[in-house]
Amino acid sequence: MKEPIILLELLHLLLLGFGLGVMHALDPDHVVAVSMLSNQKPSFKHSLFHCMHWALGHGSVLLLAGVLLFGLGVMIPELLQKSAEASVGVVLIVLGLLCFKQFKNEKLTATACSQNNTRQAPGTRKPVFIGALHGLAGSVPALALIPAVASGELLVALVYLLLFSLGVLLSMLAFGFGFGACQRYLSQRYRQVFQYSRRALATVSIVLGGFWLAQVLPAAFEF
Repeated sequence: MKEPIILLELLHLLLLGFGLGVMHALDPDHVVAVSMLSNQKPSFKHSLFHCMHWALGHGSVLLLAGVLLFGLGVMIPELLQKSAEASVGVVLIVLGLLCFKQFKNEKLTATACSQNNTRQAPGTRKPVFIGALHGLAGSVPALALIPAVASGELLVALVYLLLFSLGVLLSMLAFGFGFGACQRYLSQRYRQVFQYSRRALATVSIVLGGFWLAQVLPAAFEF
């Protein structure tokens, strides 16, 4: 009787990992960063594209951290993790400033920007890098529950991380679908409101980045 109970408890814990991944994807810094990637060149397809590649970068780093920690006993250096956490704030500020630069360029060369938006495909490196940075910054809390789940089993730890990352991916894709649909609707029906919303998002990104740094920096490099 004990073995089925243990397996059932393990299944519950693994499903908990999936649920935590769903919620983790919607952290404010994640949502704002992905929104800003789409905000520079709004498109329904671009929104889904950025969300998917952000989640892939995030999940890849967590899986690598899990293999290093539970497979090889190697921990990610605390300084590296704290540096990544502080860098999240910098990235949010930079993304916001880049958006305002994009708005200025669009105003100066509206026709050229319109043509570029239809021809250029989104790059994969930026969303993957930002997702990886977020994964590294949040690796400690994401890995914290694994010892209780895995009980020293590397395979169980990796399954937990895969389910966690799957939850992140599906949640982020759902967000990208909704965000992209809203942007498309506003751009087609209420163009002026759409432009104001883009500037509001860029402002939110800069403010959140500054707030993030103010919270993180005092403790980031304490030894």
